[in-house]
Amino acid sequence: MIRIDIDFKDSKKFNNLIRYIANNALYGEAQESIRVLGHHTADYMRSTINTERKNPARPDHKLESAIISETLNTTGGVEVGIGRISTLISSAPHWELINDGGVYITKETHVVPTTYFAEKGSGFVTFKAGSSHVIEGIDYVGKSIRNLDKELTLMMENWGEKFLTEMSRESK
Repeated sequence: MIRIDIDFKDSKKFNNLIRYIANNALYGEAQESIRVLGHHTADYMRSTINTERKNPARPDHKLESAIISETLNTTGGVEVGIGRISTLISSAPHWELINDGGVYITKETHVVPTTYFAEKGSGFVTFKAGSSHVIEGIDYVGKSIRNLDKELTLMMENWGEKFLTEMSRESK
């Protein structure tokens, strides 16, 4: 779903900064920071789902439980993935509908307690097979990407400050 991929060898935009990170033993620190950033992004995504969801909340939290951060590669850089699509499809098949919104057609008749709705009630609602329901999306993926972008920019600025401080010391 979201992939953080920082290549410490071939980056064009941050070439000097990346060389500084590699040459000054910050490589391990940078890898760990990206891994932590992946966990922050997964946490942010789960939090967004929990706080902004307008549709019935599941008591088993299948969607939130399916969103994990994992390190995919640490050779020559670091890759962190947040939300493996195959896991989301098998564990929380409505992940995309909750993100984007749309119409959901009930496959079989089922009863849902009204306590799971935004306007809480004290009874139950029966959804008949074939009935359609509008699901309002919350864009938890987009919000998480925008937050990731802010955090990554801040991280790069902090490394850039170290780089510029070191460069100014060397030039004196």
